[in-house]
Amino acid sequence: MIEKIEIQYFRSIYRVTIANINDINVFSGKNDAGKSNVLKALNLFFNNHIVYDGDYNFKENYNLQRLEEVRRETVKGKQFIQIKITFRRGKQFEKTLPDSFTVSKKWNRDDELPQMTDDIEMQLKKQGQVYNARSRASLTRFLNNIRYIYVPAIKDQRLFNEMLKKLQNIVYSKKLSGNEQLTSSLSTLYENVVVATKELSDEFKKATNVDSMIATPTEVDELYKTLHIITRMADGTVSLENRGDGIRVRYIPSILNYIAQNASENFVWGFEEPENSLEFNMAREMAEDFYRVYARNSLILLTTHSPAFIDLGHRNKGRGYRCFKVLYETKILDFEHAEQLPSLEEELGYIRILQRQYDEYKNIIEENAKIKDKIKDLEAELEISKKPVLLTEGKTDAKILSVAWEKLYDYECPFDIKSCNLLDDQEENAIAGAGILKNTLCAWRFDSSKVVIGLFDNDDAGLKAFKLDGNYGTEKENPWKIHKNKKGYAFVIPANNDMLKKIEKIKNLSIEYLFGQDSLQKEVNGKKLEFEPFTNTFLCNGIPVELNVPDVGEWYYARIKDNTKVDFAYTVVPTLEKEEFENFRDIFKIVKDILEDIK
Repeated sequence: MIEKIEIQYFRSIYRVTIANINDINVFSGKNDAGKSNVLKALNLFFNNHIVYDGDYNFKENYNLQRLEEVRRETVKGKQFIQIKITFRRGKQFEKTLPDSFTVSKKWNRDDELPQMTDDIEMQLKKQGQVYNARSRASLTRFLNNIRYIYVPAIKDQRLFNEMLKKLQNIVYSKKLSGNEQLTSSLSTLYENVVVATKELSDEFKKATNVDSMIATPTEVDELYKTLHIITRMADGTVSLENRGDGIRVRYIPSILNYIAQNASENFVWGFEEPENSLEFNMAREMAEDFYRVYARNSLILLTTHSPAFIDLGHRNKGRGYRCFKVLYETKILDFEHAEQLPSLEEELGYIRILQRQYDEYKNIIEENAKIKDKIKDLEAELEISKKPVLLTEGKTDAKILSVAWEKLYDYECPFDIKSCNLLDDQEENAIAGAGILKNTLCAWRFDSSKVVIGLFDNDDAGLKAFKLDGNYGTEKENPWKIHKNKKGYAFVIPANNDMLKKIEKIKNLSIEYLFGQDSLQKEVNGKKLEFEPFTNTFLCNGIPVELNVPDVGEWYYARIKDNTKVDFAYTVVPTLEKEEFENFRDIFKIVKDILEDIK
C-alpha cells in the first residue's frame, strides 16, 4: 500500500526519505532521536492532526533549523511542512490509477488545511493511459479507504476510550445493526421495564406533576454504545478498565486487529513503543503476534526500544530503521546502512549485545515449549503402563538399567523402566533430559493411576533439577523426595562406595560411572565410550582460560562424550558380566523400598 515516505521540515526532521516500506516497519533509536515524529507526520498526513483531533499547530511543529534558515534569507521563503507518500495501487482502480503514484500534502504557515498535489497524470502518461475526471475520483476514494490509527507511547484512558469507540462502531455496523431478533428483544425489554416501574413513575408524578418513565435502549445503536469489556478471573469478573496497565495495553492491538479484519477499509498502524507496561515475555509474545497475525490485516509502523520488536525488522516481511540525531536533526537509515556508519558503532554495539541476549532467551522459550509438548506425549505413554514407572533422564540410562536388572535378578521387574526423553537418538541432546524429568515429576497429576519415580544423574544438571518444587519434600531419613500427592518420587544416583563418592564430589556421577574403569574402556565391534577432560574456566586479566581439573590423570575427572553413549548402552553393556553390575543394586533397592513405602 505504501512504498515510500518523504518528510520535510516537520519537528526534528529537516528532510528524510524512508524507502522500501514493508508489511511491518520498525523504528529504533535513543530517546529523543525523533522516532515518533515519523508516526506523527503520517497522522498529520492522513488525519490532519498530530495526536488527537484539533491539536495541530504550525509553529509548534515547524522545524527550528529551517526556521532559522528562512529568517536569515534576504528574500524570505515560505514556511511550510510537506509530507509525500508514494503509494502502490494494488489490484484496485487498475483502469484509472497508475501502478505507483505520489501524493504530496503541504501545510503553509497561515493555512489550517494542506494543499494537496499528485503525479498521477504524469505516471498515467508514462504507462500510456488517459488521465481524466475518473482518475481524480479514484484518488479520492483510494485515500478515503485508508484508515491511519496512531497509538502514542502513553496509553492513557482517553486513548483506550477511543479504541473502545472504534470497536463499538465496527461491532454495531458489522454484527448488530441488521439483527432482527435483537431488535425484537429490545422492544420487549422496554415494554417490561415500563410496566415494572409504573409505581415509581406515579409517585414521581404526584410529587412533581411531571410524567416520567425508566428508559432502556430501544434501538440497537443505543445498545452498542453501552458495551464495555469484562475480563474473567478465577474469583469472578473485572472490567478491563480496572485491570493493570499491561493487560489493557495488550488488549489494544487485539482491538485494532479485530477492527481491521471486519472493516472494508485498508488500515495503517502508527504504534509507539508497544512494549510499554509489559513484562518481557508478554512483550515477546506480542511482537510475534504483530508479525504473524496483525501484519496480515494492516500495514504497521512502530517505534521501539525492545529487542523483541527490533528483531522483527530483520525478518522477511519486516524492515528496520535506525533513528539518530546529528546537530538536533533527525536522520533515518535502514539497519543495513546504519551498520556501516562509524558514528553509530558504539550505539549499535549495545543493541547487538541486547539482541544476542534476546536470541538466547527466545531459544530457551522455544526449548521449553518443546519440553511441554514432549511431557504431554510422555504422560500419555506412562498412563498406558500397568506398573509403577522408573523414569530416567535419557534413553541410554533406561537401556542400561533394563540390562542391569536382567543380569542381577532372575524374576520379572516389578516396575517399568522408561526414558523421559521421547526424542530420537540424534535429537536427544537438543533438550536437557534432566529438565524434562523435573517438569514431568512436578506436573504429575494427583488423580493419575500411576506412581512415577524419577532417577536423576548425580551431576551438576541432575542435582539442579532434583531441587524440583515446593510440592516435593523428604520423609524421615529416606534418600528420596516425595510429592504431596504421593504419586511422584525422586532420587539421585547413590554413591555408596569410596570411588563413587569421589565422582559424586565433583558432580560428575552419571549412570555409566556405576561400572568399573575396565568396563568403561571396553570396546565391542569398534564401539566404545569416549571421554573428554573435565575442565574449569577462570578469568586471567579478563581473558577466559580453561584448565583440566585436576591435572592428576584420574579417569573419573573426564566427561563422557554424549554421542558415544548409545554405542556403549546398546553394544557394550549387554556383553558385560554380572559382577560388573553390582553397583546397580543400590538403585534397585531404593526403588523397591519406595514401592514398599507405597504399599
